[in-house]
Amino acid sequence: MPFAAHATWRRNRAWWIAAAGIALTLAGLRLALPGLLKDAINRRLEAIPDYSGRVDDIGISLLRGAYTMHGVRIEKRAGDTAHPFVTVETLDFSLAWKELFRGMVVSEIVAQRPRLNFVQAPTKEGSHLDFDRRWQEVINDLFPIEVTHFEATEGELHFVAPAREPPVDIFLRDLRVRVRGLRNRPDLDPGHYPATLLVEGRTPGNGTLSLGSELEPLAPQPRFHLRLKIDKLSLPAINQFLLAYGQVDVSAGEFTGYLEMVAREGRYQGYFKPFFEDLRFSSPKDREKPLLARLWENIVALTAKLMKNDETGQVALRVPFEGEFGDTRVRRWESIKTLLRNAFVEALKEGLDGHPRPKGDPSPTPTGDPPKDRS
Repeated sequence: MPFAAHATWRRNRAWWIAAAGIALTLAGLRLALPGLLKDAINRRLEAIPDYSGRVDDIGISLLRGAYTMHGVRIEKRAGDTAHPFVTVETLDFSLAWKELFRGMVVSEIVAQRPRLNFVQAPTKEGSHLDFDRRWQEVINDLFPIEVTHFEATEGELHFVAPAREPPVDIFLRDLRVRVRGLRNRPDLDPGHYPATLLVEGRTPGNGTLSLGSELEPLAPQPRFHLRLKIDKLSLPAINQFLLAYGQVDVSAGEFTGYLEMVAREGRYQGYFKPFFEDLRFSSPKDREKPLLARLWENIVALTAKLMKNDETGQVALRVPFEGEFGDTRVRRWESIKTLLRNAFVEALKEGLDGHPRPKGDPSPTPTGDPPKDRS
C-alpha cells in the first residue's frame, strides 16, 4: 500500500473510531439521563417543606428538546399521615419552536389528567388551601426556562373538608385550562393585559363552568379583568356543602351565576349575579332534624318563595363589591334592592354586565365579551 494511501486510511480509521466513541458516549448518556433526571426531580420534590413528592418515570425527547414526567404525586404531610395534594398523569415540558425561530428560548408545559385537592382540616398544619412562595421556587427549579404557554386537559379540582358535618367533597371535572402570553418581565402599560387565562369544566350535576381572564401576572399589584359563568349547577349534587356551611338541605333546584371583576393598583371592583330556579327544601328526612335546623330551613324556604319572580320562577339579585385586597366592602342595600326588584318589578337579566371598574381607573371600560383564545 503506498504511503499516502496508508496515511489516509489511518486518518479515516482514527476519525471513525472517534466518531464511534462519541456516538457510544451520547448513547450512554441518553440511556442514563432519564434516571439521573428522575433522581434529581425526586430529591427536589422531597425537599418541599411540609410536603413530599415523587415521579414514577421520566421520558426524554432530544429532538423536541423536551422531557416528560409520568406519575407525578405530591402529598401534604401532617404528623404520621399524608394526604394527596397534586397528582398528574403526565407533565410535558418542551421548547416552544415557533418562538425559538424568532430568537426566543422559551417553553411550553402540557399536563394530562391533573388532580388538585384543596383540604380544609381542623388545623392549619393539616390544611392545604392555597399556593405560596415555595411552589414558585419548585416551578423555577423544575422548569428553568421561561414558560410562555401552559395547558391542562381532563383535570379535576376538589375541595374537601373531612371534619365538617356532613363531610364535604365537591369538585369540578373535565377541566381544560389554557394560559397564554406568560413572560418573565412585567408589562408597564397599566391598561394592557398581556396574558389570557381560559378555564372550562363540569360542575356537580353536569352543569358547566367557564372562566376567562386577561391579566398581567407579573404586575407589582394584581391587574386583571375576570369573567366567570356557572350554568345549571344542580344544588342537590352539592347538598353536603350546603348542609355543612349553610345549614340548609336542598331537595331540588339549579344555580346559575355570573361574576365579573376588574383589579388595578391594589383596588378592585365587581359584581356577582346569582340565579336560583325551582328551589325546594322539603325532604323525607326533615322529621329527623333538630328543631332549630328545621326552623332555619323553613325561614330560608319562605324567603325564597316570597322573593321569586312569578314570570321567570327565579330568585335573583346583583351583589356589587369593591375595595382593596384584604378589605372587601359589599354594597348590601344595593343587593337587597335588586333582590326586591327581581321579585316584584322586573326580572334581573342573566349574563355579564361588562362594566366593573375600580375608582380612579383611567383605562377603557372593559366589555363583557370573553377573552379570545390566541391559538
